[in-house]
Amino acid sequence: MSLLATVQTLAFGHANAVQANEAIAAAREERGSEQSLAISYELALPALDPDTWLQTRALPKLVYFLDCRGAKLPHTPGVFVSLFTADELLFVDAGALVQAIAESRGLTLAEVVRRYGDGGAGDPALLGP
Repeated sequence: MSLLATVQTLAFGHANAVQANEAIAAAREERGSEQSLAISYELALPALDPDTWLQTRALPKLVYFLDCRGAKLPHTPGVFVSLFTADELLFVDAGALVQAIAESRGLTLAEVVRRYGDGGAGDPALLGP
C-alpha cells in the first residue's frame, strides 16, 4: 500500500477542494476547544511522487512546526493537516500523519523529533562521492 493510500485511511474528513475554505473552517471549529479554534496545517501534494514528497519535504517542516508548538508526538491536540490531493481535500490528525510518514521511512517518533524538531540535526549526511 502506498503512503498516500495509508494517509487516506487515516483521514477524519474529506471535502471537495472547491469548498476548501468552508470545510477547513468547519474542521477548525469541530476539532477546536471552547477556548480556541484548531489549527489547520495546509499541504498541497504534488501530482508526481507524492509519497517521496511527504517523506522528504513535508515531514521535516511539519515536525519542526509541531515541536515549536510544544506538541509531544503523537499527541497534537488542536492541530490537524488539511491535505490537498489531486482529487480532494483530506483532513488528518497531525500526529497520526507524522507517525505514518515516519513509519514509512523506518523512523521512530523520537528520531524524527531529534532530526527535525527545534534545534534538530536534520538528516544524516550521505556518504560517498
